[in-house]
Amino acid sequence: MTEEEIRKRYQREDESDSRGTNIEAMDRFIEMLKLHEKSEDSRIRSIAKDFDFFYKLAPNFVIFQSQECLFMPTFKAYQIAKDTNMLVATHEFGHAVLSIMNHTEIPENYGEIIKRAKEYALLPQNKENFKTYIEYLAGKTDQKDERTEGEKGPLSDIISSVFQLQGLRIGSYENVCWFPSSHSRDYYYDEAKELPKLKHIFDEDFANYYALKANNYTQEIETIRNLFGDELVQTLDEELQKAYKKLMSAKENKVQEKQENPIEQIKSVIISSRQGEIETINSLEFEEVEKKQDEKGEKDE
Repeated sequence: MTEEEIRKRYQREDESDSRGTNIEAMDRFIEMLKLHEKSEDSRIRSIAKDFDFFYKLAPNFVIFQSQECLFMPTFKAYQIAKDTNMLVATHEFGHAVLSIMNHTEIPENYGEIIKRAKEYALLPQNKENFKTYIEYLAGKTDQKDERTEGEKGPLSDIISSVFQLQGLRIGSYENVCWFPSSHSRDYYYDEAKELPKLKHIFDEDFANYYALKANNYTQEIETIRNLFGDELVQTLDEELQKAYKKLMSAKENKVQEKQENPIEQIKSVIISSRQGEIETINSLEFEEVEKKQDEKGEKDE
């Protein structure tokens, strides 16, 4: 799809349009697609180059100009600001890819996959390496300036999702290691049911994986393998393959256009990426951490 065709389908210049103009948002969106065309992953490149066929899977897909960047699955609406960071823009586009192409269907046994990833990190032969990396990621070492945006962003949030936490205390009370990017405990974990919220975990994991792939953060993906084993990365890659094949089917006219019922759309919940409060993990390796009590003098009050 050429830039002219993308603008013709999605750009709005008339100020009287109830949805508002979106010229600057379109500029940023097209810039993101062009960046994705340089990805080392051929599937990411194809999704960017064949964006023309999104309309067959989501004819109601719309792009809004906003102060923040997020994807709203209820309305198939992608919001982007003119100054949105490309890594953030790609993360939210990853949500769109998953929602539109895979309908955010959770892979079978994803809960067990997450559980095994956590167990792998804490194996006797792996836990020291894991703890060392967490301290580095949290900026606790002399190498803190060496952390990449891929580490501080998508990779960090994947660690947050595996543990359903925003940080860990390692070794001593003073050594609190906050993840640079994360989601709150209640976003990733249902305390009442004592179960992880797999839909949220999977949705964020895929968007983070897509962001790493599209922006060529190859080493960061290898770090995920080193920390959690092959299974998590393999599962996310299989989901990327499904998304790619779905778009190729649309390109080959094997997918029929389907306009969703707007009443049914409204029933869905809008997914955002706002952070919340840090929660706790009970383990012999990592003591409980609460962000509200982290300041001096608040503990034991």
